Amino acid sequence: MDKEVQYKKLFRLSGKITDIFPKSGSRFLDALIINILGNKILYNLFLSKSKSTIAKVKQFNKILVVGDLNIGDAVIASCGVSALRKIFPEAEIDYTLKKSALNLIYGNPDISNLLPIYNSAPYPTENDLLRLNNVLNSKDYDLIINYCPMIPNKFFGKKEVLSYTLLASELIRNEGNTNSVNNINFLTYDFIRKSFEDYNKGKKRIKFNGPKIYLSDTALENAERYFLDNNISLDKPIIMLNPDASAVYTRIPFDFQVELIKKLLQLNCTILIGAGHIDKNIEQKLINYFPDNIGQNIYLVPSSVELDTYAAIIDYTDIFITGDTGPLHISAARKFSSSSRKGLRNKTAVFSVFGSTPPRIYGYDSFRKNYLAANQDAPSKTFIAHTPCRNISCINKMAKECKEVRCFNNLNIDEIFSEAINHLSSIEKFYFPQEDSIFAK
Repeated sequence: MDKEVQYKKLFRLSGKITDIFPKSGSRFLDALIINILGNKILYNLFLSKSKSTIAKVKQFNKILVVGDLNIGDAVIASCGVSALRKIFPEAEIDYTLKKSALNLIYGNPDISNLLPIYNSAPYPTENDLLRLNNVLNSKDYDLIINYCPMIPNKFFGKKEVLSYTLLASELIRNEGNTNSVNNINFLTYDFIRKSFEDYNKGKKRIKFNGPKIYLSDTALENAERYFLDNNISLDKPIIMLNPDASAVYTRIPFDFQVELIKKLLQLNCTILIGAGHIDKNIEQKLINYFPDNIGQNIYLVPSSVELDTYAAIIDYTDIFITGDTGPLHISAARKFSSSSRKGLRNKTAVFSVFGSTPPRIYGYDSFRKNYLAANQDAPSKTFIAHTPCRNISCINKMAKECKEVRCFNNLNIDEIFSEAINHLSSIEKFYFPQEDSIFAK
């Protein structure tokens, strides 16, 4: 695990720099990292190496895509799989991912075999690597595409590997250029397009269709049952708040969440609060602030709800509010039924609230220049705190160890509330269930 140790030391150092010099330290880190890892010479070197790897491959019958270790990453990397499928419609494309994300990807027609082998994040355990090694030995893959920065290319032995380094270099390079889209979903797709542009020369340009997930009939039925069991009306707006995140640097501060809920209670709407999985019981702490509104305006989405059902519940909401974490990418993804069943709305306005992490990389916005909009038939908005020390090293929020958390300094709750009012006032009609929905029976 030498690479894990190196990562932790590097990001610990970056945190110390910005602890002492918040503004000048962040500018120094941006200049250093962007000019070194994102410089044009290095980027062109990585691009040349990627094309050279592809040129060595005699056939593309069997491809393994090694996804990263988080739930949100499972959704993001599937954008690269979709690009591959367009280039190689007949190939066998296998995809490794986190076990808990399986039910969000299962049913994706671009994937030949789903391999849910990871249990850990953000670093792989020995058992994770053992299962990956078993996958490698089970089939003679023509090409491996590695999206996981914590798994070095040497792990794959003599097999041809297309490394994430080109994607990482472009992502860092684009952070210094605000005239380009730098969303991780788009770059994951574009990484495949650029790497294979010589191979795909003269063929139809592959189009980016945005992130997507697939939900089972069981998940859709469980979501419907949730609203029925709680007597939640679909005739008035529904706003859902995800109070948790994988790191304190991306989790909306508790007091800010309380202030936001107080404002939202002024509206004629239903508020759903998701359960915390990292910050355990954060949802209960929020609910305890508003005891008179429980079961009338505020409802809990409990931790026992499966992830795919959680995604289906999001689809019923008019606004989903969250920090930078896995549910953000789930809410922004286009939702499809994994069977022939109809009934998904895809009309959720995604409000993403950013503290430490770069919003152009992970956020969704329909109005900001060179941002990617969420893959929904509704507007998306990013709300960015005036963080004095935000810099490109904050991209790895799990490895940061800042002494003082300044990530959400001067976050404007009034702006979020105002945009919620604007969006709800623009909705002319709400969702009415289709005939096959149990609501209609």
